[in-house]
Amino acid sequence: MGFLDRWLDSLPDEPEEIEDDWELDEDEELEQLAVDVSEPRECIYKSFADDPGPCLRCGERLEQSAQPYLVATRRGKRITDSFITGSDFGWFCTNCPTVVIDPDDVDEMLQHPMSGWDVGEEFTVVGLIDLDAIPEDKQHLPLGDDDNPIPLVEFTSISDAEEVGRRSQRRKRGKTSSDSEKGKRRRRRRRR
Repeated sequence: MGFLDRWLDSLPDEPEEIEDDWELDEDEELEQLAVDVSEPRECIYKSFADDPGPCLRCGERLEQSAQPYLVATRRGKRITDSFITGSDFGWFCTNCPTVVIDPDDVDEMLQHPMSGWDVGEEFTVVGLIDLDAIPEDKQHLPLGDDDNPIPLVEFTSISDAEEVGRRSQRRKRGKTSSDSEKGKRRRRRRRR
């Protein structure tokens, strides 16, 4: 039995009735950044209090957006479980393919696992789930079954804010990462 099946089995048979007697003031707007989850993007882990600030790659504005993610956990070298979760812990760049995620938010979410989940001590956010990529004739099937694989759009890279800052500094000084690697290889050869 997969983790989605366990989760579905844990839900009550009858959903709770939700009251929808709220209304928006004329001044209020519900805005959600339209995120193309099919676009591959870089993920940057950065701890922050309320707002992550500008994009660490291009300097443009980041906007928070709720999206479905695949989170994998491990204990030591052993993969423990993976989870699909809908969350607003991602802050998406309005200019380049980058998402900034506060790892403390993910960790907090993993502190409240469903019964039967094997949440490891470490985690990684693997990528976004492109729900629009699920064929209409398979939308009734559980995700992850042989007949309905998870439409995962893996992050092109996952790094922390400090790594991105170092890459940015190298670019500003005119060095690329390949220049830096060539220099390291040259230094190794000279030492021999």
